[in-house]
Amino acid sequence: MGSTGAFLSCGGFTEYNWEEVGKMYGIKILKKKTNGRPSLPPYSNTPGTAYLLLEDDGSFRQFRQYGEGRKPEFDIDYGRHKSDKKSLHLHQYINGERQNNPHMIVNESGEIMDPKLYNRFKKLLKGLKI
Repeated sequence: MGSTGAFLSCGGFTEYNWEEVGKMYGIKILKKKTNGRPSLPPYSNTPGTAYLLLEDDGSFRQFRQYGEGRKPEFDIDYGRHKSDKKSLHLHQYINGERQNNPHMIVNESGEIMDPKLYNRFKKLLKGLKI
């Protein structure tokens, strides 16, 4: 995990701006040390890992899965996406770029659109009212 996600050729990342604040089902819960928009690191030190980001009240905000190349594969977000209401949706990464056309898991009305994905990740969705 790095300050800008920059991977150093000598191995490892630049200064850490995230800290582990707990674990949920073996997945590290991270918190950004610096001010600004809460986020997860753009790269991982451990290939094939995943991280969680929670709101200040402990409810789910984001899950990010990293691939063997330490780059993100997908995010599951609970937030607003082109709407005033929150939804649970998945963003794929293609060639390192987060795609802006999310796959809806639970829409803004609370309807489960993808039961398979919802059931796969529901244990992480702490605090969501779906």
